[in-house]
Amino acid sequence: MNDVTAQKIQLRVYSKSKRALLSASVTSAAVDLAENFMEALTIIGDGSIAGYWPIADEFNVKPLLQKLSRAGIKVSLPIVIPNQKRLVFQGWSENMQLVKGPYGTLQPVRSSAFIMPDILMIPLLAFDAQGGRLGYGGGYYDRTLAELRKKKEITAVGIAYAGQEIKEVPTCSNDQKLDWIVTEVGMKNLRV
Repeated sequence: MNDVTAQKIQLRVYSKSKRALLSASVTSAAVDLAENFMEALTIIGDGSIAGYWPIADEFNVKPLLQKLSRAGIKVSLPIVIPNQKRLVFQGWSENMQLVKGPYGTLQPVRSSAFIMPDILMIPLLAFDAQGGRLGYGGGYYDRTLAELRKKKEITAVGIAYAGQEIKEVPTCSNDQKLDWIVTEVGMKNLRV
């Protein structure tokens, strides 16, 4: 195990407990984040957006997904492909039934259309001002982002509580950077 891997393991333990505390203490965060994300779209641009269905204490983006859908924006959710350790995205609408997927996820029924998103919302445990993101350690989003970025321009937007920001996320060469971060208190372009 190299130093970066060991640092990430320790940081995940700390970041999971910190996110759980933030999740329990911030009451209007989901509504505030939805407003901030919609404002960020005026700068980022439009296109199809891949969200996620929150599990455990991940930031609740359900109000945002509804707002996007009601605004006529094409929304998709990830389908986990465990044997390839990557994600694909299928269309989502408010009335759609979700089914259990791997790792406790909920995902669209396989009958919905596959979509290649332009903007990808990414849950996380910690982030830094340089676009570093600490995920769960499976590499699903990193692999998927790398694959998508070979095909077209993708905007990776980290979704987090402002309190999840740290000074520096330890990174490896295969870690994909975030382009933006949106929190309950605002938004920040990390590409500049």
